[in-house]
Amino acid sequence: MYQDIEYQVNDRIAVISINRPKVLNAIRVQTYKDIIAALKSADSDDAVSVIVMTGAEGKFTAGNDLRDLLSDGDLEGVRDGVAGIFDTLGGLEKPLILAQEGVAVGIGVNLLLHADLAYAGKSIRYSLPFAKIGVAAEGGSSVMLAEAIGPKNAADLLLTGRFFSAAEAEKWGLLNAAVEDGKALETAMTTAAELLKNHQGSIKAIKALGRAEGHRERLNIAVKAEMDAFTDLLATPETQMRIQHVLKGGK
Repeated sequence: MYQDIEYQVNDRIAVISINRPKVLNAIRVQTYKDIIAALKSADSDDAVSVIVMTGAEGKFTAGNDLRDLLSDGDLEGVRDGVAGIFDTLGGLEKPLILAQEGVAVGIGVNLLLHADLAYAGKSIRYSLPFAKIGVAAEGGSSVMLAEAIGPKNAADLLLTGRFFSAAEAEKWGLLNAAVEDGKALETAMTTAAELLKNHQGSIKAIKALGRAEGHRERLNIAVKAEMDAFTDLLATPETQMRIQHVLKGGK
């Protein structure tokens, strides 16, 4: 059923694992489709109470597969994928827990803004390299990141595209905890098991009440504006040159 992810349900916990380890679990159009379908399946399945998302072989994700962003790539598919995944996340009724290891780039960071709980190995490297490759921020991060960690910290990460650490992410509240390397999924599963002991109707109500009124609609407006700017920038020769440079191994 799924090409780019693994999906399993055991003891009321659904685990979605991005499974493209040869390309550091980079997210292509098919990956978006698979993740969206899995999230919707888990959220509508009465046998599931908690959703955990992770990445195969000790890496979370290297972000968007840059080959989709070349002039001959599937930009429309990327737009649909980004819009679809964040609309789905904005409507999730069940708690989502992230377990991250190794690297989390672009959308791998932005998912932290949409998860209820998150754990990462202490050596993980995070980056929002949009300005480095010449595109706009996405996933609602142009608005939500500043709200989460403060405008100066958000500007630092978005404008420089620098790598930042699990310790910084924990300090800003993007992570619940930085844990020993290789223990993020174990920690997420332990937490998920704890949530199973609680009243599931209460958990859903708490999650719903914690969202501002119109959250999903506001998020969709932000994502559309971001992708409009993303598309415009992607069409420029400089951005295409920067993407080609990265694909050829440049930094």
